[in-house]
Amino acid sequence: MKRELLQNIKAMPLDTEAIDRAGFLSAVVAVKAAGSGEITIAVKDCDTAEGGFEAVKDPLVVLEGKATVKDAQAGDLVNFDLDLVGCKQFIKIEFTGEGKGEGAAVIVLGDATNVPVEAPAVLGE
Repeated sequence: MKRELLQNIKAMPLDTEAIDRAGFLSAVVAVKAAGSGEITIAVKDCDTAEGGFEAVKDPLVVLEGKATVKDAQAGDLVNFDLDLVGCKQFIKIEFTGEGKGEGAAVIVLGDATNVPVEAPAVLGE
């Protein structure tokens, strides 16, 4: 089962670039808190990578409505589970709040419609 799981996800560093979520219905976003306090996630979507991104209106895009973690401490790993069904092809993720800072972040896309997922190229190859 574990090997099957690894062939059905796509993990990548999260930056300010548009993420092509074509073929994926869910995601987990993890961010390392750089400071103490609140961290809130916002999901924006668009039909094109260069287009005008707008906030996703579905209040359940972040599962269980947990778009804010109130008591993050510096160094904590904070996860946000996303339901991307109904989102447009390209998404952007933004964080706000006192705990956000410049912590590292990653997105893992899941629930692939086509498997196995083609892995992104490894740096240096």
